Amino acid sequence: MPDYENASSFTISIIVANRAGAPSRITGLFSKRGYNIDTLTVGPMAEDSKFSRLILTSTGDEATKTQIIKQLRKLFDVVEAKTI
Repeated sequence: MPDYENASSFTISIIVANRAGAPSRITGLFSKRGYNIDTLTVGPMAEDSKFSRLILTSTGDEATKTQIIKQLRKLFDVVEAKTI
């Protein structure tokens, strides 16, 4: 759970394989860990239709943000995850 005294909003860009269930696995990770998704936008990448980009915002401290990125990178369909 985030440390709300030191919490701030952050945005994450995630590139995933364009497969059924990929966004669900990402939102499931947040749900299981007790993280909140403030906004979520998903769309196909113009450069390559095999991939989609998810842009999401969440709130937490620096440790929470780092942990989320590490956990996202472990998911099978995730090609890239970074803060923007």
